[in-house]
Amino acid sequence: MRDLAAQVTSSLLQFPEVTIQALGEDELTRGSVLRGRFSRGRDGLAWLACGPQLEVVSAVTGERLSAHRFSGAREQPPTIRVVKEVSWQTGTGLLVGLREAEGSVLCLYDLGTSSVVTAVVLPGRVTAVEPITNPGGASARPWHLHRALQGFGGVAAVATDVGHLLVVDLGLDDLSCSQRENEPSGLTVVTRAAAGVSQGRATVSRAGRHLYLQLQCPSGTALSTLCYISRSNQLAVGFSDGSLSLWNMKTLQREHHCQLEGGRIPVCAVTFQEPEHDPRNCCYLWAVQSTQESEGDAVSLHLLQLAFADRRPLASGQVMYEGLASCVEKYSLDLTGGAFPLRGQGSKAKLLSCQAVEIFPNCIDREGSVDEVISPDISVSVFSWQVNTRGQGKPSTYLGVFDFDCWYEAQMPGSLRPEESLQDCPYFALWSLDAVTSTTAPNLLLDVVVQERTLSWRVPPSYPQPELCFHPSTYNFDGTCLLSSGVVHVTCSGFQEEQLDAVLSAAAQTGSVGLLTGCIKLWTSKEQPSSAANLQFALDWTWSRVIYTKDEFEQIYLTHKLAVTSLAAVYARVVLWFCGSRLLPEGSGDEMRFSRPFYNYPLIRSYYAGHRQQLEHLSRGKRDSDCLMIDGMVSQLGDRVEKLWQREEGGTGKYPPPSLQALLELYLLEGVEESHKHAIVSLGVISVTPPV
Repeated sequence: MRDLAAQVTSSLLQFPEVTIQALGEDELTRGSVLRGRFSRGRDGLAWLACGPQLEVVSAVTGERLSAHRFSGAREQPPTIRVVKEVSWQTGTGLLVGLREAEGSVLCLYDLGTSSVVTAVVLPGRVTAVEPITNPGGASARPWHLHRALQGFGGVAAVATDVGHLLVVDLGLDDLSCSQRENEPSGLTVVTRAAAGVSQGRATVSRAGRHLYLQLQCPSGTALSTLCYISRSNQLAVGFSDGSLSLWNMKTLQREHHCQLEGGRIPVCAVTFQEPEHDPRNCCYLWAVQSTQESEGDAVSLHLLQLAFADRRPLASGQVMYEGLASCVEKYSLDLTGGAFPLRGQGSKAKLLSCQAVEIFPNCIDREGSVDEVISPDISVSVFSWQVNTRGQGKPSTYLGVFDFDCWYEAQMPGSLRPEESLQDCPYFALWSLDAVTSTTAPNLLLDVVVQERTLSWRVPPSYPQPELCFHPSTYNFDGTCLLSSGVVHVTCSGFQEEQLDAVLSAAAQTGSVGLLTGCIKLWTSKEQPSSAANLQFALDWTWSRVIYTKDEFEQIYLTHKLAVTSLAAVYARVVLWFCGSRLLPEGSGDEMRFSRPFYNYPLIRSYYAGHRQQLEHLSRGKRDSDCLMIDGMVSQLGDRVEKLWQREEGGTGKYPPPSLQALLELYLLEGVEESHKHAIVSLGVISVTPPV
């Protein structure tokens, strides 16, 4: 299969000059690292940070939405280390972790007012933050949390470079007393004993402090990432030494701890994935290992299977997994080693994004009990990464899609098989994003997000659809790339869509015959499986392209599309007639064989050549020897038929054509009455049946 590549569908939508200048000042003067991410919780939002400067922009247009320059308690400004989106009853904002010369500060930044509304001092140097719940408080009492946390007004987990794992009360239920980042409030520890938390919280709040609970004491090993899993009520904690822990937020107990097979490389990202219609109580966790800060030499993916004792349906239609029974690593993939064996030595790589895409069925159309467990119809994981090989000049950027359903069908392999590569993997599809980096250089690519609502197969409207239509390499979707000075929109088409689009583009110049002929040849070529299902796909796809035209096609092409519709309809009727007459196989696979070939070209050619020689001998040159009835009928259609039957190897331009497909392509000629086409085909079939 040839490589897939993203197509850039917009110019670089630049950020306002004030945003670029604000971010560039600190990058140049203090050597700060520019960071940026799309908001996963709120569509159309992205943030960028460099040094103490935070910029929030539109992910669609690049427009500046909010900005703030953080100040510290001392003269030296802080550095923005981590940012996570959060929402509460009256607004939305960002949790911002600031690093200072001594210690760190956790800030709640309100996007509506572009100001800090809460700030608390943290021990150590913050490495990750993760919101767990919206405001709790005595009136809300979130049942899924430990009783000691149910009185908190919003809960966030915080990790540090020395191993602190804290659960902090954000105080989202009372933001009347705004706290600036240069005057943060202190923290007061609370034990896991639930008694007296509500009363103690009121006293602490009056003193301008926040409660926190310590899940893990400093261990000396840095915590590198946090991820709260709402469907299992677990907090996943990644470590800099390549290990992973799972904490139950109901019991505040660590349920699992393991060392990933990738070795002592930091865990930089974790995402949760629920498979499609798995009858077991299983779900999955992706853990990505990469040395992001220094561009290490590896980016590896690790898939852990979580098995639970029970899963309970919620009112929302989703489920809550309970009672972790086991956690086993089931799959691993090195995105920089064996996946690309032709890469040179000295490659440096880093992860750009890690995204879970789950599309659930419409609950309105759901039948059955309200207690029915809803599983996603589509469950895929999307990864993007960059590889910089020494001596190549510019990095190569990729986007990969892992399909759980296809992985199940492939017998759930633990890794790529020796004969496989990412380019031909049946459950992992790979697109190149080099078109983005080449057209936007020297901008840095910071993040990539797939628009979930655009993910589709674009399969033909027939049933059943060919199985190959549901491989991840046939997905079509749109995405957005976040760069250092703007955003770029892209579209990724599957290999079927790309090839068929190429045929359609050619048809704009060659006419509708070129479109349908190209489709048929595409799906009967050596590169594609030869089956009736593929021919059906080509015909159905042609019809769907006539009905569902893209906006960018001009009205001039509608004439071609109308002609294609008519030709496709005739062609389909003829093919069905041949199948019904036992002249073509009715099955969709290669297992069906004729006891003898109906269209034996050498035998048919010899039959007609003998008759032509006999007529030439009888006429003795006084009359045209090409006076067979079939020859006369073909000559009435002009030289187009001759050219049509000469294109294929062995074709002479006269009847018979070199293959049955060439005979049927007669129906693709425009401007010829159907009755003439039927007459030639039927007369040819009748005349050759006895000798065959």
